[in-house]
Amino acid sequence: MKRNIKIKSASFPVSLGNVAENVKKIKELIDEAEKEKVNILSLPELCLTGASLYDGYLEEDLLKAAEKGLEDLIAYSKDKDIFFIVGLPVKKDKKIYNVVIPIKSGDALGLVVKENLKTYEKTIFSTDYEGALTFGEHFVDNNGEFPIYVGGLYIGISIGEDETGNMPKSLNLKERNSDIILNPSAFPRHIGFIKKLRDDISYLSKDTIYVHTPACFGGSSTDFVYEDKSIIAENGEILASDTGIFSLEVEDEFHYTNFNNFTDEAYHVEKFPYLPTAEYSKDYLEDALEIQALGLIQRMKAIGTEKVFLGVSGGIDSTAVLLAIDKAYEIAGFDKEKIGAITMPAFGTSDRTKSNAYLLCQALGIELKEINISKSVTAHLKDIGHDGKTPDLAYENAQARMRTQVLFNLSNMGGGLVVGTGDLSENMQGFATYNGDHMSSYSINATLMKTELRYMIKSYAHFTDNDKLKEVLNDILATPVSPELVSEKAGEITQKTEDIIGPYELLDFFIYQHLTYHKSAKEILTDATYAFRDTYDRETIKYWLKSYFKRFTQSQFKRSTAVDGPDVTGRSFSPRLGFKIPSDMGSEIYLGNLDEK
Repeated sequence: MKRNIKIKSASFPVSLGNVAENVKKIKELIDEAEKEKVNILSLPELCLTGASLYDGYLEEDLLKAAEKGLEDLIAYSKDKDIFFIVGLPVKKDKKIYNVVIPIKSGDALGLVVKENLKTYEKTIFSTDYEGALTFGEHFVDNNGEFPIYVGGLYIGISIGEDETGNMPKSLNLKERNSDIILNPSAFPRHIGFIKKLRDDISYLSKDTIYVHTPACFGGSSTDFVYEDKSIIAENGEILASDTGIFSLEVEDEFHYTNFNNFTDEAYHVEKFPYLPTAEYSKDYLEDALEIQALGLIQRMKAIGTEKVFLGVSGGIDSTAVLLAIDKAYEIAGFDKEKIGAITMPAFGTSDRTKSNAYLLCQALGIELKEINISKSVTAHLKDIGHDGKTPDLAYENAQARMRTQVLFNLSNMGGGLVVGTGDLSENMQGFATYNGDHMSSYSINATLMKTELRYMIKSYAHFTDNDKLKEVLNDILATPVSPELVSEKAGEITQKTEDIIGPYELLDFFIYQHLTYHKSAKEILTDATYAFRDTYDRETIKYWLKSYFKRFTQSQFKRSTAVDGPDVTGRSFSPRLGFKIPSDMGSEIYLGNLDEK
């Protein structure tokens, strides 16, 4: 390592779209670095604007503000002996580019253009940059393929996803004698990502110093949370890193479905390929909870509130959300008295789930308020000419919509945020009331399947030292999943979700294979038949697979209006960045060849 060289990786809470505020923060970081005698200061990708503005990068006002902010920072650096990088969008010849500009002592030393774009970035940014860039009195060339020579060092720059794929850019930069490689990034964080990132950086840092600077907290909460661990490594060894790193061990998966010469004995498919192999995993649990929590904190801070409201039913989904909210309030230091936990019993509510809702909140030290909505729903049904007795769709949905109305009105009165509880399993099947439990201000379970939520709660119960919490969590896990909108016997659960949309272990297997690998229905049927050969016969699996794809296509209109929420797993149906189909598409494309042998 070059001695007497001090390097700092500085993530900071970016203000989305507020260039002036970000310039102010960067100046403060430069001043702080100067006092610490830092020589090289690495800042995140698109740090002048934020990395998740979507179509906002098309706005001329934003582009002009970013260019002005860049000129301001170059001028500010004139009397400072610090090399630093700034990320921003720039426009040239009617095209917009995601670039990094290295700066030192009042000069812009080059231009690096991001080439390997995220899927959604491809609709905004271009990569075919040619020639030089002129802004104000500065003229810079695109020299991104080569390291920059400054102060006796060769410094290479590789932006975000330019480090992913078959040939990371840093390998080319090392061949060109880079002493240091800076990797300003904005990687979405999923479960297990930190472990993979550390492994990748250990590999990429061989024969060089490698500095990874993430977009950090504040960059996004709409559809994902950014990874926030600054890392500095040298020769395969991580020298410095943020605290709070969580690891998740996952074995590599190999799918040999394209080969025909396998035997039943050789062909093995896991039932739960999306879960850790261990019965419990603290790493998995804490990773998932932290992503949910950070997304929620960012959204709360963005709208200026420390209050949330949610419906607590005593079921899996609302339990998982409450645990994540509890984690968020712990991280942010918010007062838990500002958690508006509401239970809203009605016609189908069971004594068991209602009791568990109270016990759960008591164990977490959260006050639970009860608002019985039976009279309100009865009055509404009477108003629209319903007899109030026939358990039809209006009878069921009136309850779900009343609960949502209560939560939003409470949030309006209290100045808070309604946190949704819907999960990926049920949302993929449209098993939610449109403009009822389908709606919230922010949805933190949206990319987690029911089986994953069960695993999280099971792990939470296993690792907690709170005996009362352990007891109620285990009872919640043992309770049949139900919407509890109809009951044939008062106070008991008679309506079971799995009787309607199928066993969750099958449903979640379908979702995983569908969203992760985009397999055909026929391939999924083959894999599921092998995975669940000891549990279900082929015809039963086929029945529920047909049901899955029919419900999936028929309910797209609900997912097309889905609210914001962090992508915890990388399996998302977000209408912005997730897997999308037209709302009026039929299921024939999926089921056309399912009956073929």
